[in-house]
Amino acid sequence: LKPFWLKPFWLKGIFPHHSSNRLASRSLTPAVMGQSECKGLSTSDATTDTVKVNVGGTLLADAAGAAQTSPKHPAAEEQLRCQKEEVKEKQLRQECEEEERRRQEAEEQQRLERERAEEQLRLEHVRAAEAQARQEQCLREEAERAECEAAEKVAAEAATRRAENDRKCAAEEQARKEAQEKVDVFLKAKGFKTMSMPRTSCFTASYPLHVAVQENNAGLVSALLLSGADKKVKNSTGKTPLEAAEKLNKKGSHAAVIVALA
Repeated sequence: LKPFWLKPFWLKGIFPHHSSNRLASRSLTPAVMGQSECKGLSTSDATTDTVKVNVGGTLLADAAGAAQTSPKHPAAEEQLRCQKEEVKEKQLRQECEEEERRRQEAEEQQRLERERAEEQLRLEHVRAAEAQARQEQCLREEAERAECEAAEKVAAEAATRRAENDRKCAAEEQARKEAQEKVDVFLKAKGFKTMSMPRTSCFTASYPLHVAVQENNAGLVSALLLSGADKKVKNSTGKTPLEAAEKLNKKGSHAAVIVALA
């Protein structure tokens, strides 16, 4: 027969869980094994004293040490490596996306600045063109105003000249009319039929203009000339009215007649 302490019933509960195995491994102290503490001898009873050996705890401790020294499972290592690569790829992708976002923002900022610069340049060109257009408009208006003023001045001067000519012509016409009336009276009084026909007497011939010179009548000389008398006609002695006036001129007596004939 086996002793009761070696019977299988005491092995129940030795391998229930790993935690109990670890607890059992921790319970294997020198005191239990009787290796570190030595107490005084005591009386013992052969029938009651027993020796307990924790075989399960020892086996579990050995199994734990073996598990710690054994290599990891290849599938777990591959999964861990894949996870690390995924994390690294995710970080790299995030960095690339952040860099791309910053690049796009920089390009957008440059585009906006370029558009602002172009718009500013366009506005400056528009303002310059408007200023030039206003200046050209002012110059055109000034030129048109000067041209209108010049045209008005020319028209006024022309009107003045026409009016002066009209007055002059009217005055000349009036003078000719008055001169003709005076000549008609003179011709009738002196027995002349016309200004161009001489009056003859005693083998002498004289013209109305010569008679006016002899009478020293400068007004009548002017009236005859204005009425169309020929100042180059000669009398019977072969003298023109001017030559006859110069011959009769004594100390400037016929000066006015000479001036009228000249």
